[in-house]
Amino acid sequence: MSEAEIPDKDETLQEILKWVRFANFGKLRETLETELDTEAKKTAYDNSDGANGLKELAVLSGAPQDTIYLWWQKWFRLGLVTESRTRKGRLMKIVSLEDIGLKVTKGKVSARTAKNTKRNPKTGENEAK
Repeated sequence: MSEAEIPDKDETLQEILKWVRFANFGKLRETLETELDTEAKKTAYDNSDGANGLKELAVLSGAPQDTIYLWWQKWFRLGLVTESRTRKGRLMKIVSLEDIGLKVTKGKVSARTAKNTKRNPKTGENEAK
């Protein structure tokens, strides 16, 4: 085999990853369906993009920051999220729920939009600042 025919390490790893994901697609979907059993969890998971933090996810999902932190820890142990490549201390989903065929009823909102909302302590509803 000539040097030109030897696949690059990154190409080889990407090829392996592609087949491993395909082989485990059903188990991943099953795990996500079981673990993300509320709309708040689905919204928090799907917006865990490595940029949004606990505060933003709390605004988006309606769940308290402490609860989302506990979800993140469990999802990390299950392999459903990984460490953010860009923001230390933040986690990011390994797959979009849309890509796996699951739906989230709440729309996606950017961290910037989430920062411009706050929770009303009396009603518990999110409102614009």
